[in-house]
Amino acid sequence: MILFESDRTSAAYCFAAEEYIMRELRPPGPALMLWSTDDTVMIGANQVAGAECDLAYMKAAGIALVRRPSGGGAIFTDRGALQCSVILPFDDSVDAGSVALDWLVGASVKALAALGAEASPEGRNDIVIDGKKVSGLAQHIRHGYICSHCSLLIHTDLEKLARALTVDREKIETKAMASVRSRVVNIADYIKGKSRTKKTVPIFRGELIKRFEKRGALSRLAFSPDETARIEEIMAARYLSPEWTFGRNPVYTCTNKRRFPGGAIEVFLDVKNGVIRQARIAGDFLALRPVTELEELLEGTPHREDALADALRHVDVKSYLGSLGAGELLETLAGGY
Repeated sequence: MILFESDRTSAAYCFAAEEYIMRELRPPGPALMLWSTDDTVMIGANQVAGAECDLAYMKAAGIALVRRPSGGGAIFTDRGALQCSVILPFDDSVDAGSVALDWLVGASVKALAALGAEASPEGRNDIVIDGKKVSGLAQHIRHGYICSHCSLLIHTDLEKLARALTVDREKIETKAMASVRSRVVNIADYIKGKSRTKKTVPIFRGELIKRFEKRGALSRLAFSPDETARIEEIMAARYLSPEWTFGRNPVYTCTNKRRFPGGAIEVFLDVKNGVIRQARIAGDFLALRPVTELEELLEGTPHREDALADALRHVDVKSYLGSLGAGELLETLAGGY
């Protein structure tokens, strides 16, 4: 088991490092990263940037915008949050949900307990204390590996978080909450003794590492100069690219949006003579595989419910849309007029 150590605080760099490990380094066993960022909004792989955050406020406040390779919703991170990435070899015998629960949720809850805070998993991807969110999890599968990562709010600036994130009114109403700010708390407010300081991040980091060390020998490594240069190439080509960050925005002739317990789906379709020429699927669903593969499958399909159902009949839709299945996608697609 390898813990890659770096003092880089760019989320774009750290996502590029994850990709480098999965695509090129290809370790035979677990690889870990624990990292913090400068002020950043991270949007999910399938979200529309302008709908998820206040871009004007972010520019004025110097908050970076970075798109994750994983699904899920937008989050705010800063030096007061800790990001944890776990990368493991993956095949069809591996249960993705168990990986997240075992490696991230289990380790985080035990580390919090060691500091006097009682936390528990909630819903599809959250860790909560007193019913309020302190962490969100997401995963993605690429190149024969699964990357599970989470963000833990320790002493994050929650006022900046609330201003930077623009929340879908449907989501607020669904959860019966008044604002983003009311739904999140800092871990530092719930732990005991001397840990309730700005030293909480390294203290909590140490507690997490203890949990990982119980799984076996842990080697600490830094990326070599050559590896760092390659990571920076990936970062520049993808994670700092406006095309990646702001996504594909096709001209569309119909659109539709639905919210389900497992997340929201929004579809943008370019339809001509009754046939889908281009499809864009957005939302905060917890995708494991690139949704572009699903979009490409829909191209050339007649925009009729029976034809769409036939096209999706043998597709593992949940691997693209998390807990959402073919029925939810079909309802959204067929309703887009």
